[in-house]
Amino acid sequence: MKVYKVFVFLSLFMMLFYHCSLPADDEEKGDVEGEDTATSELPWEGETDKFTINSKEGIHLNDPQEDAGAAYVTIPSTSVKNTRWEFGVHLTFNPSANNYARFYLTSSSNVLSGKLNGYYIQIGGSKDNVALYRQNEDGSKLLASGRELMKGNNSPKLSIKVECDNNGYWTFWTRLESENEYVKEKQVKNIDIPTSLCCGIYCIYTKTRCKGFTFHHIQLSNDVETTTTPDGTTEEPGTDIPDNPDTPELPENVRGMLLFNEIMYDNAADGAEYIEIYNPTETTISVPFLYLYKMYKDGTIYSTTTLQNENTSSPLSIPSKGYLCFTKYFNKVVQKHKVGGETLIIIPNFPALSNDGGYLALSSSKETAAGHTFDTCCFRDEMHTSEKPTGVSLEKKSPELTSLNKNWHSSKHVTGGTPGIRNL
Repeated sequence: MKVYKVFVFLSLFMMLFYHCSLPADDEEKGDVEGEDTATSELPWEGETDKFTINSKEGIHLNDPQEDAGAAYVTIPSTSVKNTRWEFGVHLTFNPSANNYARFYLTSSSNVLSGKLNGYYIQIGGSKDNVALYRQNEDGSKLLASGRELMKGNNSPKLSIKVECDNNGYWTFWTRLESENEYVKEKQVKNIDIPTSLCCGIYCIYTKTRCKGFTFHHIQLSNDVETTTTPDGTTEEPGTDIPDNPDTPELPENVRGMLLFNEIMYDNAADGAEYIEIYNPTETTISVPFLYLYKMYKDGTIYSTTTLQNENTSSPLSIPSKGYLCFTKYFNKVVQKHKVGGETLIIIPNFPALSNDGGYLALSSSKETAAGHTFDTCCFRDEMHTSEKPTGVSLEKKSPELTSLNKNWHSSKHVTGGTPGIRNL
């Protein structure tokens, strides 16, 4: 009897999902953001207290805490092959490495913030594009990367369509509000994860973007045409696609390309430690990861920490004359220093910095090979210009200049620091 009820529920669910569609390419585009009764009636589960769900907007992130973090909701779905997913998405900002969304097409878990096996479409990140990923446990693999259709757009509105046929070929299309038809992005074959428990929405956001995501006109259907002869856009199955293929390789000697610019090592009780780096060059620097060394005075390394994005397939990107800040406690830094957090990166194993001072190095290599060190610096109370250094960061007077002790002083900002933004 229980099995019968499950099948009845799934059948009704699929019928509801099928009728919740985006308009076809030849329909009026203005209907895309019209009333969306079906999306609001879907059986959403998860962190529903962080979303507003109604027929006017669809499903809209509305974190009542107005804080930085992550939020997810899911709906039951066992479909993988012979499946089409369609949905509309509207962001009120240009996406970044700390503000982006994922639409999970399939997932083995209804907790999207934890370990799972599944496929997802990522909207934004370090690049302003739409991309298809496969997730295994807590690691993700980029399968296909689309055009940077959201670049320079502070309020992107787009529609996305994804298909997986019976042979395991995944194809996805995108369409901006200004475009009349879908544009085919990429096709790739991948059959590594054959089952699913649910699909859903997962948003990563800073405090200023906690109400900036809307998904609407969600549809799932099972009438996909099977591909027997893939077209020329097919990627090699399982091949890693570089997230930024236009990024030039680093030179043999990287000294001075990235510099330490601010260090919070003796934080206030309601704050957190962090380090900030600066790009003094005329070009954006993108690297998969960086290495932070803690050293003794003689240069002997006793601790190495890998600095990278939470989404390990997305590189660290520091624009020309731009900043990037690393910390273990994102929320504390944002709340204490009243910053948006767009240039803050969470490092779960960020090393403790001694209140007695120390020595740091920033490197492009885990090995201490010559030419791989971007910058070195020391930090200690004697370098402060403030009588009470607790809760006050050390920052450079001139970010382009070297890390000589005389180029550092106490932060003059009222909060005690300027993580991820220009020093006062």
